[in-house]
Amino acid sequence: MNNENRVRIMQIIVVAAVIFVLLLLTALIVNLVRLASTNTRKRALEAELNRLDALIAQNEETLDYRKTDEYIDAFAREYLNMIGRGEEAFVGKKK
Repeated sequence: MNNENRVRIMQIIVVAAVIFVLLLLTALIVNLVRLASTNTRKRALEAELNRLDALIAQNEETLDYRKTDEYIDAFAREYLNMIGRGEEAFVGKKK
């Protein structure tokens, strides 16, 4: 090989290496952007999960209360016009 061919081959190798490095940098930037987007989405989903867990806990407390005799008694008195054992219903006097 003569000196001119060696220079030409070295130029091709350098250009190929530069193109390869540029492709790697582009891929790295794309993946970093995706990673940032994924982390943002993850934080949003974790916040939503925490909100829903709190809502579930609140609803479980409501359900537990509604299973109590106290709630059933209050509901029956208020909405079903029922009275307890041994109680007398108060009826207003008609005019």
